Amino acid sequence: MKKIIFLAVAVLIATGCNKVKQLANINVDIPYTAQVNVPTVAGDTAGVALPGDGISLPFPIISFATNSQQYLTEYNTSSSKILNVDLQSIALQLLTANQNFDFLDSIQIYISANAQPEMLVAWEYNVPKGQTQLNLTTNTSVNLKNYFIQDTIYFRLQAHINAIPATGTQLNIASVFHLLANPLD
Repeated sequence: MKKIIFLAVAVLIATGCNKVKQLANINVDIPYTAQVNVPTVAGDTAGVALPGDGISLPFPIISFATNSQQYLTEYNTSSSKILNVDLQSIALQLLTANQNFDFLDSIQIYISANAQPEMLVAWEYNVPKGQTQLNLTTNTSVNLKNYFIQDTIYFRLQAHINAIPATGTQLNIASVFHLLANPLD
């Protein structure tokens, strides 16, 4: 009988500790935004269809200060206590008036950081016509902790266009990373 009571108490304590540990989880969404110019295309004549299947249009690399140490300090934790960081969402919005994404067939966004490999994290392969904002598909199953704890992360956009975008076309890139940490781990 004493063994059954002891076992029951042990199970309750273990279950209770796990619940307390879960309550200590830090779940924070961290936004990063940037504005970039769409690169110009040789022979720039806005709206003119490109021959064949269009062309690839690489963007310059965009850097973001992660401010990871600031976030970790704010939530009283450290990088060793981070369980996961993932890219929850990323949206592209045209800032140029009277412009839509009709020039764009597809876009991929790659992330990199110091001593970390470049990785595809967001994409849209069939851009719908008439859109001024795109909510890209993200791979939330990839843990980006090792990127987040760096001082700077880098995005590289790779687009495939079917027409020439207007000179001076600007994009707003709004991304949200989700941080999960537990100071009790």
